[in-house]
Parts: sequence; C-alpha cells; structure tokens
Amino acid sequence: MAGHSKRSNIKHRKKKQDKKKAKKFGKLTKEIIKEARNNPDPNDNPTLADAIERAKDADMPKENIERALKKAKGELEGQDFKTLVYEGYGPEGVAVMIKAETDNRNRTSSYLKNTFEDFDGELGDEGCVRWIFERKGLIKIDSSSLNGTDEETLQLEAIEAGAEDIKETDGEVRIFFDPDNFEPATESLKELVPGLEAELVMSPKNFVNPGSSTQEKINNLMKELRNNRDVDRVFHNCKPLLD
Repeated sequence: MAGHSKRSNIKHRKKKQDKKKAKKFGKLTKEIIKEARNNPDPNDNPTLADAIERAKDADMPKENIERALKKAKGELEGQDFKTLVYEGYGPEGVAVMIKAETDNRNRTSSYLKNTFEDFDGELGDEGCVRWIFERKGLIKIDSSSLNGTDEETLQLEAIEAGAEDIKETDGEVRIFFDPDNFEPATESLKELVPGLEAELVMSPKNFVNPGSSTQEKINNLMKELRNNRDVDRVFHNCKPLLD
C-alpha cells in the first residue's frame, strides 16, 4: 500500500508539473507568434529574439519554437488560423471581450463557454458587450525606462501628440490616443522613450466596481483565459483594471 501511495503521489506531482510547463510553453508560444507577425526576422526584431531565447531557457523543444514561427508566417499546411472575437459577462456583470486566434472554432468556443461558467460568468452573443468598449491606441511606458526624462515632460509631449487620457499606476504610465492619431503619436514618443509598448486595445467606457471577493474571482478568470493557447487578448471593465 505504501508503495502504491508513493507512486500515486509521484504521478500526481508529475501531472501538476507537466500542466505548469504546458501553460508556460503556451504563454511563450503566444509571445513568439505575436512578435513574429510584426517582424519574423529575430536578427531585426530584438523582442522576438528575446522571446525565443526565453523559450530556449525554459527548455521548450526546438520543434515547438519552429512551429510557432511557421504559424506566425502562415506556413503550416492544413491549418487555417482565424481571428475571432468573443464576448461575455463575468461575475457581477463584468463585461469581457476576447480576441482569439484559432484553427479550431469549436475547440475555442467550447473552452470559453466552460471557462466562463466555471467562474460564474456566461459567454454571450456577438455584440452583447461591445457597446461598452471603444477602440483606442495605447502606449505603455515603464517609469524606470524614462532614462532621465521627467514625467511632466512626457505628459506635455504626449498631449502635444494628441493624447486623450494619461493614467499613472504601479510604476507605469498609460497614454490613450484616438486610433487615427496612434501611429504618428507612437513614432513621436519613441524619440523620447525608445522602449515604450504600443498596441490597439478595446478600452471600457464605463466600469463595474465589485467587492474584493468578486475581484479575486475575476482576476482568476482573466489569468485562466490569458493562459489559453487560442486567446490573444482579453479586455474587461472591472475596476480596478486587473492585468
């Protein structure tokens, strides 16, 4: 019995470790694909090169890395990856929008439906929460990367570039732009802060401010969604925003 119990414990630990490794590989794979779609040449894309290096450090098999690069370049035969948007409600009516990139709509839809239900939410029909969000350009700047530029100068430059809103939280500056002004604004601010991050997002127009226990459940839902291999981006209107 003792030997059986020991084997069972080892099997359980291995299963847990394998699941943890799979999640890590999934996250790294998504990073490689995302960066490779911007520029598939790691010699000319330092962010992609860094993602590949971190994948190697995590002992991700070489074929997994090559597969991710082929997926980003559309070179996988027999696979047709589509970008899909899903909408739903989390606990206490928190609105959630999900951008997915998948080669199997049924697999992704089934996963999302079950995941929402596991966290007391519901996957909804197209358009059910879209009205709560608006498309914005977002520039994120780590305060530690300002390289001598004071935040007042940054704000003035951002306003000059057409910033609609500037938020500072937890050592990060977030600057929102109208999508039409986003590209020139990004180029302008890159001269001041080369290490900024820029992306188009769905920004909530109003928020839900649930209690602490519900916030924890929403945070866990966000983590679960973002760890899925098919999920590219998740947006929601929980306040405070949980990234």
